[in-house]
Amino acid sequence: MEWVLSVRAEWLTPLMKIFTFLGDEEFFLLFLPLAYWLWNKEIMGRVGVVLLFTFVLNAVIKSIFQVPRPDLIEHLVYADDWSFPSGHSQAAMALWGWLAYEFKDRRGYILATLLIVAVGFSRVYLGVHYPTDVLGGWFIGMLTLLAYAWLLKLEPATWTYLGPTRQSGIIFVLLMGLFMLVPELSEVAIKGGAAFIGFLAGYLHEKKYLDCSFRPGMNLLISKFVLGLVGIVLIWMGLKQVFISIGYTNDMTMFLRYTLLGGWISYGAPYLFCHFGWNEEQK
Repeated sequence: MEWVLSVRAEWLTPLMKIFTFLGDEEFFLLFLPLAYWLWNKEIMGRVGVVLLFTFVLNAVIKSIFQVPRPDLIEHLVYADDWSFPSGHSQAAMALWGWLAYEFKDRRGYILATLLIVAVGFSRVYLGVHYPTDVLGGWFIGMLTLLAYAWLLKLEPATWTYLGPTRQSGIIFVLLMGLFMLVPELSEVAIKGGAAFIGFLAGYLHEKKYLDCSFRPGMNLLISKFVLGLVGIVLIWMGLKQVFISIGYTNDMTMFLRYTLLGGWISYGAPYLFCHFGWNEEQK
């Protein structure tokens, strides 16, 4: 890891922090909902499912291997969980890799590759991951994308017949089974799992019961942006303060908050957009 010191430069460090931000929770709390609400809910619905599952999978694998962070060089950003595999690298592969797959354009693949590499390198540069952590994150992220693409092509009739509520219930049970494989659940696993099941349940129900298309117009975009972010802040930060004020700060309250957060992004906010007439009439 000492070789990293030779490439560190005063001008390069802020750039690496920007790239590493592309894998932070705060970035995804902005990018995923805004792209889902204001751009393309079908594509971003699929992106959200694989991205949030990636967080869960990464946290589970980290808890199994429990590899400590590098301690030979200074950490330029804060990181307190296990090291292998790199969550930022795995998430970058899931997000930008799947978007490139959706567009199937050469320029998209090039841009996705550059972002994936930049995010991964930034984690090593900033001293919080070994190169093997980044390679592992990329590899697991790629396997996740391949498995996800295969599952979406199946669409078995029995699964479709179950409907969104029973589908969500089955996936919730599978998620709890995955959690049982881990000796100790990390905060990232709880947040990621809760956001995953909330977003997925909302996305499945939105597709079946709330079939609204987006309407153009800057005023509508601003209205959706403001209302949607207000909801995120109220659930993400406001509900946290409510639980603290009444003395509930356990894992269950965290799971509840992030489940509601995922559901707000994929169903709650879109429901209000349709209710207020900010979308085209239902089909």
